[in-house]
Amino acid sequence: MSCGDDLFENLAIAHWGEHVNGGGDRVAWELARVFENAPLYVGWQDESIEPNDIETEQVISSRLLEWALRRGGALRMFAHLLGWQKAEPLRDYDVLVTSGNEPLFYVPPTEQVWVSYVHHTNRRQSDQIDEVEDGLLGSLKLLFYYLVRVAFDHNTHKPDLFLANSEQVKRRMIRYWGVPEEKIDVVYPPVDTDAYSPDDAETGDYYLTLSRLDWHKNVGEIVKGFNELSDATLVVAGDGPDRAKLEAMAGTNIEFRGYVSEEEKKELLAGAKAFIFNGRDEDFGISPVEALAAGTPLLGVREGMTQYQVIDGKNGYAHVRDGETGRSISEAVHELEAEGVQWNDDEIATFADRFSVKLFHVRINEAVRKAIDSADTTPEWYNDLLHELSTQPVERGYTDE
Repeated sequence: MSCGDDLFENLAIAHWGEHVNGGGDRVAWELARVFENAPLYVGWQDESIEPNDIETEQVISSRLLEWALRRGGALRMFAHLLGWQKAEPLRDYDVLVTSGNEPLFYVPPTEQVWVSYVHHTNRRQSDQIDEVEDGLLGSLKLLFYYLVRVAFDHNTHKPDLFLANSEQVKRRMIRYWGVPEEKIDVVYPPVDTDAYSPDDAETGDYYLTLSRLDWHKNVGEIVKGFNELSDATLVVAGDGPDRAKLEAMAGTNIEFRGYVSEEEKKELLAGAKAFIFNGRDEDFGISPVEALAAGTPLLGVREGMTQYQVIDGKNGYAHVRDGETGRSISEAVHELEAEGVQWNDDEIATFADRFSVKLFHVRINEAVRKAIDSADTTPEWYNDLLHELSTQPVERGYTDE
């Protein structure tokens, strides 16, 4: 197999599925922009959330499997397990770049070069397994999670190179999947830092949190913190299954905006006194980076990737969870009010550029080239022989005696 740039002309991208216009979807769409001529296949297609410049083709086409995908839960998982193994449309490409965990069930041809971008490590079955309750239901969950881990244990060694979206995820891949460290590079997700600016709005008199309102984002602790801060206003942007519960517990100084448009989001980020983020042991965290790109200080939890996005006293302050020893959310707000931060808006925005779209393009190209070079199956003697033959004089034709 040749290792030249011509392989980029026969490259495909495959993403586990378009579902919520989340960070994983945006990574897949940006991969399609890195390799402009490459087709993008998805396990589950939702054209309603696709950007105008993106076209996809669904790789799981069986009626039975499509039905299982729509049902969700364990049925969706088994549909991915069955549907990705052969994935016929992918088999004719020299290079494959996948996004998400479900494509790991794919069984590639011998010489196909495969780069796998990983967003997380099935966290309910790995580092968050302590959330499983006791009793019969908890035991059944543990059995199911064990089966999930067994399935992935047999399917996490086929790619030539893994890309983790943060050092935290790389660590989990080594621990829970057994992937050798040398097979994993870190490439941060592409955050459109150029789309945000401190000039999008004047700094107002409110704090902001923006995320899906779900259990693992721990917005409830932020609400509790601001219930103790009656003189500070919190704006909660985003929607999700926990919204009603959060609204019921919130004080009058907390406002819920629900889903916001991209334009309103930019203004909210730039106008906030600080952005509060409390995601549980976050894999990466795109919204905190967007806030930093808008020049807004970050009050982030001291765990996961968030702890490295906060440079204490420079661009924000780190807090701990309820019940832990250290600075609480309300104390972080008090400290920001009293001390401010050392970096100005432009310096905070510059810090966010290490997570930019431009750098993502550079790192992805480097990773694919690295995988192509390392996966070359040409015997060394074969190349030596070709070189030797190319240096010998060639006699063509024949003469009659």
